Amino acid sequence: MSAIELVQGSRAGQEAEQEPESEPQRKWVALVSVAVLDKEDDRTQEIVLGTDVLLDLKDPPLPSYLVLHPSVSLDPRSNEEPLSAYILAAHRSGYILLQVVEGNRPDFFLCDTHSRTVTILPLVSSFLRTCQGLDICTHLSIGLIADPLRRGHYVVAQLQPPNSFYHPNRLLCYSTAERRWFVRHLTRETDHMCSPFSQNGVLAHEGRLWWIALAYGIFFCDPFTPDLRFPELCFLPLPADCQMDGYVVFEPHIRTLINQRRCVRPSEGKLRFVEIRGLAYDDVLIDEDDAPPGPANPTVGMWTLDDDPEGPDPWKLEYEVPFAEIWDNETYADAGLHPGEVPHVALVDPNDHCVVYFFQGSKLFGLDVLKKQVITCKECLIDRDQVIMFQSSRPIVDAWELSSPPPTLPGDDDDLSPEDNVSPGQPDEGEKKRQVTESVYSWLSDVWEWTRGDVDEKMAPSTSDDESSHSSDAPEIQLPSSP
Repeated sequence: MSAIELVQGSRAGQEAEQEPESEPQRKWVALVSVAVLDKEDDRTQEIVLGTDVLLDLKDPPLPSYLVLHPSVSLDPRSNEEPLSAYILAAHRSGYILLQVVEGNRPDFFLCDTHSRTVTILPLVSSFLRTCQGLDICTHLSIGLIADPLRRGHYVVAQLQPPNSFYHPNRLLCYSTAERRWFVRHLTRETDHMCSPFSQNGVLAHEGRLWWIALAYGIFFCDPFTPDLRFPELCFLPLPADCQMDGYVVFEPHIRTLINQRRCVRPSEGKLRFVEIRGLAYDDVLIDEDDAPPGPANPTVGMWTLDDDPEGPDPWKLEYEVPFAEIWDNETYADAGLHPGEVPHVALVDPNDHCVVYFFQGSKLFGLDVLKKQVITCKECLIDRDQVIMFQSSRPIVDAWELSSPPPTLPGDDDDLSPEDNVSPGQPDEGEKKRQVTESVYSWLSDVWEWTRGDVDEKMAPSTSDDESSHSSDAPEIQLPSSP
């Protein structure tokens, strides 16, 4: 009997002398990347008045959903264009980065699941768009990372591929503390980053952002490198014999197979790479003389990234188990799964790296790979094609570790200090001095980029109207407001 059934039985018996056992707190959920944004959905009626969201959480592998109030859309009265919402990043602190698409027009929001509010992010400034050619690319991964210097604040970041000699790899960032978009130039140009289609997602881990290119490797950097230095973009190849040619990501069929057979996820504080091996991706990738003569013998393997990703041998093989042995275990058939049919990799249990979750048809099941046992299996009906079509920052469904206390518990809003809100509180004198220094450095950087952009692009003299418009885009020093 489960803990929930024990609680229900205790309450039904009304045993006054014995305090009923409470339901154990969930540590994580399988959060679906498609948010619910439909006024016809019954769950929207349960959203508390004055709030924007509802968390419909279930124990994994049952899917959990973020339910949005219809007023989140810019024009809730408009019924002319389809409206969809997608989760781009879910931080364990309770903040979620959203993309809401009305027709083909995307807008980006930051959701605080503790206060159950949603805030729209401003547009990228016309200065960055016109003078530096920077704007949010909806087909590139967007990450969300906590600001280690300003508690309760976050940075949204997108890695932009180089578009010229003067514009190498750059980070387009939005800071909730500064409430503005800005750009950070990166060192170490890499040929792989010339292809914007190489990214399969982005993770925030150990104070860094990690852009996943499942075909060949991972790019990572520290976006909080001090302003006087450029953040260094580093490249980490996948384990030996797991790297593929970068061009394969341009083939939709192969790209789909890569997403089904590989994943990189954090578990127990370390990054893990999972791959289903022993299956060909495409005949064009295999020389006819080297083609396997017999049937495939698929296996599932996991590698763990060392604490020093720039070391000589950063990946350690944890295990590799043949699917034939997994299929022979009685728990596989007992769960209603089909032996002989290779499943698709979904996610890794964030608290147990031996447990990997897979999709087989509409079923999502957890497998203890070392024990070769299916430990849980449930129906998980998701329109996976819709998720893949509209965003690439996050997989179809992924583990979301819940903060403590969980965001669904009543009274969470009362427990939050002013520092935990997205809107910055009143800074002290030391904080104000630091903000002034950062603003000056940022202004000088913008002036330099603005001037270099004029020279590089050889902009023609503008008319009086254009000059007025352009002058409003010129960089200005933004000092912290007085209390």
